[in-house]
Amino acid sequence: MPKRHHPYDAESERGWSIGSGNLTPTGQSELLKDLGRQLQQNYQPMLKEPAPDRIQHLLERLEQAQHQEDDEGL
Repeated sequence: MPKRHHPYDAESERGWSIGSGNLTPTGQSELLKDLGRQLQQNYQPMLKEPAPDRIQHLLERLEQAQHQEDDEGL
């Protein structure tokens, strides 16, 4: 079966681009900062929501494991 390519595949020559290739390094930096600000603004409400119980339990287990490693390292 032939491999299917998504039209926005990064490996594609016609892949999606933000068009920053002609910008100066400062311009690219500003573009990325602006993109970051927009993403943060769009996803801020989601970030304020509590984590699902399953994720919260995993985080608690990770914290416990970290504390055990810290105690053993003394």
